[in-house]
Amino acid sequence: MGALQGSRMIKRIRPNRRCNLDARPRRRWKIALARVLVALTVFAAGAGAGWYGWLRAGPDLVAWADRFFVIRTVDLTETRRISRDQVLAVLDLPTERGLLRTDPVALRRALETHPWIRRAAVRRVFPHTLAVDVQEREPVAILRTDRRDFLVDYEGVLLMERPPRRDDTLPVLKGVDYAEAVLREPWTAERLQTGIALAGLLGQAVGRPPVVDLGTPGDFVAYDAGFRLRFGDGQFGDKVDRYRQVSERVLDRWGDRERAAPARKKVEVDLRFRDKVIVREGR
Repeated sequence: MGALQGSRMIKRIRPNRRCNLDARPRRRWKIALARVLVALTVFAAGAGAGWYGWLRAGPDLVAWADRFFVIRTVDLTETRRISRDQVLAVLDLPTERGLLRTDPVALRRALETHPWIRRAAVRRVFPHTLAVDVQEREPVAILRTDRRDFLVDYEGVLLMERPPRRDDTLPVLKGVDYAEAVLREPWTAERLQTGIALAGLLGQAVGRPPVVDLGTPGDFVAYDAGFRLRFGDGQFGDKVDRYRQVSERVLDRWGDRERAAPARKKVEVDLRFRDKVIVREGR
């Protein structure tokens, strides 16, 4: 009886039984991984076949469907400087072009090459409308060069040659030659923007458009009522305010209040020094 019980106990504790049980989950994991790999392979093959088929038949399918979305209306925002015909000429839409084959990004870039257009947005409005939003540039000054005069906006962008008619409502910038203006070097654009900012502040303070000389970098000079105003560089708001406070007295003594004509003698108002206004009378 004792020997029989010992034999049964030996059978219950076979050393390899637990190892065989642990091997079953590993086998299931390998099978699952193999199934996933097979599924991914089938999906990739199907996607590749679909893409190849699209490359072969896709353009023809889009061209066929595009017939149902032909552009019938170009909805353009109201413009002042550029006409509708000019906008349509820049868009250059082919006859019977549909919305599906229209690239809004390419059309926006084409519109923004026009000198009067600062920003543009183009949207497709199904089924038959192309919406075009245009933000125009506004002339804020006249740039007088040695060869031609140009209208410029507040970013210093040359818009067009100045029209023959006189425009006494815009300030005048000078001191930049023709080649500099056309090539639009970065430092030239910066000078123009600074001069425009100074002209805006000064014109608002005195109520008339001034002339600003950009010829000497770092020493901006303006002309108002025949007086030469030296502003140096920077802090234009404070300097313009100081000039506004003394301009009436300067006009009373050296200028012609009624005609705002140049004084008989050259008078320079130096505003470069902090909390000071120096008036010099020359010949």
